[in-house]
Amino acid sequence: MLATVVYYIWREKNARLNGDAPHTSSMIYKPISCIVLKVNPFRNMASLITNRRLHTAWGFSDDIFKFV
Repeated sequence: MLATVVYYIWREKNARLNGDAPHTSSMIYKPISCIVLKVNPFRNMASLITNRRLHTAWGFSDDIFKFV
């Protein structure tokens, strides 16, 4: 996952050095987050019923299940 972040930052740096228009931070973040979510081995852990019960019992916000 670190390699993904480094690659996209390197790619943006090279694009700017070669005269291309700079991308916004959201344009850089979107492909990185998509790749990280696809390769994250724990992406489905949050939806387990045990985790949902703990979430409710401990009073966490629903933000922790945002990418599930």
